[in-house]
Amino acid sequence: MRRLPLTALAAVVGCLGLCASGVHSRVEKQVPGDPYTVGYSARGLVIDGEPRVLTAGAIHYPRSTPDMWDSLMKKAKRGGLNTIDTYVFWNMHERVKHTYDFATDRANLPLFLETARNNGLFVVLRIGPYVCAEWNYGGFPQWLRHEKDVVFQTYSKSFMREMKRFVGKVVDVARPYLPEAGGPIIAMQIENEYGDHQGWFGKDGDRYADWCGETAAGFNVSVPWIMCRQHYRVEGIIPTQNDFYCDQYLARFHRNYPQMPDMWTEMWPAWFQRWGEAAPHRPIEDIAYAVAKWYAHGGTYIAYYMYHGGTNFGRSSGPFIQTSYDYEGFLDEYGLENWPKYLHLAELHQLLLDNAAFITGNPVPRAQRLAEKKDVQAHIYGDPNAEYLAFLVNADATETVSVEFDGLPLDLHRWSVTLVRRRANELQPTVLYNTAHLSRAVKQAQKRPAGFQQISGHDSSVLKRDTIKWRAVALPVPDEMPIVASRPYEHINVTDDQTDYLWYRTTVKVPDACSAAGADRTLVLEDAGDVMSVYFNQKFSEMKHGQQDRLATFAFPLPKQVYSKPGDSLEITIMSQTMGMAHNQRHMESYSRGLLGRVLLCGRDITKGKWHMQPGLEDEPDDFAKIQDPRTVWHAYTEESRKSASMTKGHLRWYAIELNAQALLDSNNDSNNGALDSNAENFARYAIDMSSMTKGQLWINGHHLGRYWLRRAPEKKSYKPCQVCGYGGWFWPDNVCRQRCGEYSQQYYHLPRAYLQLPTQSSPNARNFLYVLEELSGDPAEITVARRVSIAPPDHDKPAHGQKPALLALFIHVCAFAAIAGLVGLLFAAYRNYKARQGYEPVGEQAQEQEQEQEREQPQPQPQQQGQGQ
Repeated sequence: MRRLPLTALAAVVGCLGLCASGVHSRVEKQVPGDPYTVGYSARGLVIDGEPRVLTAGAIHYPRSTPDMWDSLMKKAKRGGLNTIDTYVFWNMHERVKHTYDFATDRANLPLFLETARNNGLFVVLRIGPYVCAEWNYGGFPQWLRHEKDVVFQTYSKSFMREMKRFVGKVVDVARPYLPEAGGPIIAMQIENEYGDHQGWFGKDGDRYADWCGETAAGFNVSVPWIMCRQHYRVEGIIPTQNDFYCDQYLARFHRNYPQMPDMWTEMWPAWFQRWGEAAPHRPIEDIAYAVAKWYAHGGTYIAYYMYHGGTNFGRSSGPFIQTSYDYEGFLDEYGLENWPKYLHLAELHQLLLDNAAFITGNPVPRAQRLAEKKDVQAHIYGDPNAEYLAFLVNADATETVSVEFDGLPLDLHRWSVTLVRRRANELQPTVLYNTAHLSRAVKQAQKRPAGFQQISGHDSSVLKRDTIKWRAVALPVPDEMPIVASRPYEHINVTDDQTDYLWYRTTVKVPDACSAAGADRTLVLEDAGDVMSVYFNQKFSEMKHGQQDRLATFAFPLPKQVYSKPGDSLEITIMSQTMGMAHNQRHMESYSRGLLGRVLLCGRDITKGKWHMQPGLEDEPDDFAKIQDPRTVWHAYTEESRKSASMTKGHLRWYAIELNAQALLDSNNDSNNGALDSNAENFARYAIDMSSMTKGQLWINGHHLGRYWLRRAPEKKSYKPCQVCGYGGWFWPDNVCRQRCGEYSQQYYHLPRAYLQLPTQSSPNARNFLYVLEELSGDPAEITVARRVSIAPPDHDKPAHGQKPALLALFIHVCAFAAIAGLVGLLFAAYRNYKARQGYEPVGEQAQEQEQEQEREQPQPQPQQQGQGQ
């Protein structure tokens, strides 16, 4: 018998290895990628006939630059997510009515969707088009408020007409990314949190909600439609939940919607931050507890709002909301891992996905009491006598409870969920995870939180301080101000939200009351907002501000030096400023700012008179063409001007500072040399440290980075939420766990790599200019650049969900190589045999006779004797 050649053996082994590694995956359906279907059942969204456990995270494409998207999604997938959630922002895509932009920079929604598909991630597209999101005007474009008879978010024909048109446009843009095209979109959302407003609008609210459902159905898409935080039934729409905890809603949901999946569209793992607030923080044990408890009670879909918060670039933030929208996300504003949160929840996500068949393959179990305390329960998916996945919930906020479960003694930590699994061949169940138990890697990460490293000190070459230029912003001249009226106009109707700033100017006679004994010598602005700066006879007096989206009354003392006697002429200039428009009010179509109430001088009403108004500031840029115009006069920033800028408030100034990109790269040993590789996750992240300034706005190379404001948070000793932090009991961000107390609420401002002109071979001397608009005072020579750093803990490397361990991967590669070598060997042997039969090694009659003779000469085997071994 012929022996099997070694090459053939290698081929066999290699082929077996290839089979083990999943050669079939090349012909297996890829979803997303290949066409598939989406539906729903009581046990989840059904993708290609299979109900799925879905773990999602919100990443808003306008809050990061396109070069960040691939890295964000890869990290989200490694963190155990299989779905990305995003709003669609109407006022970004249709700034001008009927003029759409779905392609420019951060508005490139198709690229975002394609990036998700390329990373094997699903997408829930939340169109709205009202989004809230702490976004300027809740996403509504400014022009919408001027539509005739419009009333937002109710049965208003003009509003519904424009809303339907825009939603239809988004659906058209999204069609290439629907399941039948192998796209990532598995659900769409219409409206947003309407249950909080529907009842207030009465019957018109009900009619509008029903209209939303009918409109969505009319687009005839292949994915389900959802409405989040929707408390009233809308035909054909899946209502979903938003909150810090949502398991408490599920019993009622199961009764009212027995055929619909349990979806938590906004799990709030922290909170947003306003200027001057201490940073919100939610303990990771509490986040994990809320998530695990949701799945214990029947949930199949969860989306973190936010997984990556990002940046409110430009003027996109809501009222008094910071430029940083970090949200204490799993991935920080700069796209780096928030390691404690990222790792602790990634482990839970992986276990949920690994055991998804238990969750989606069984009905929602009835809770079983485990102890005398009613707050200790077991939720068992599967057969308690065979295979199951159990969630053991101790909802007691203070006490650890000892129980015995299926023969296994357990101490159930307070306010925690323990995941336990039993296989058919196991005698006892195995504890998989406890939400209150932190792994070694998570504890390591907590000791080394992310932070900033300064890379441009006072003598650094990154910011060229010796070439700083400045120019003053002149107060407007009354005769040149384009609007004159008998009383102040409402701010937003004049500016059309194209600028934060509106100037008011009037000249009055000083009333006799200003000189009376005990007189209230003040200028009072009633019902004003958001920020007011007052000048008397062109001399700056003071800046005052409100808070959130509430109007305020401001009082400015009248300096004695501005007049000598009653009857003197007094020129009053007021700079009104918005700090973002409302994002979650009813009747936002009538949202108003500026001087809305009376204007009083020493108690006398001077509201009626002659008022001059002008929107915007001198040289306030649209595209920086004027600022960059060489004809614009700039002054060198000398020691004298430095003293003036630092000591004198209210001198509005522009500063231009050159940034040396090559020095920036050299400071980080950045070898990328200007290439923006979307797959490069490890390039440096940069920020501008504005702690030497006060308040204003910031640009780099014409890209508006946002507003800045150096306001300190309350001191810990005087602010209770800074003093108390723990988990156990319901979390609310205004009550506990505030951090960075007494510090600037935002000191660092994101400097995206994509907005830098980096040196290349073709353009080695690319120049970058940082433009600063300072409204009060500050020293631009002390502005610095910092690097954002987030260090991975040493023990963080574990196989991510859906990825093969390193040894298995090595084995697969070895087997694949062996298969290739074996096949090559077989082909070579066959080739030699073929050539032999063609005469290169003749096998004639003589050769055959020689072979037969050799066989006769070989010794013959002897027959075995009885009793010898067989």
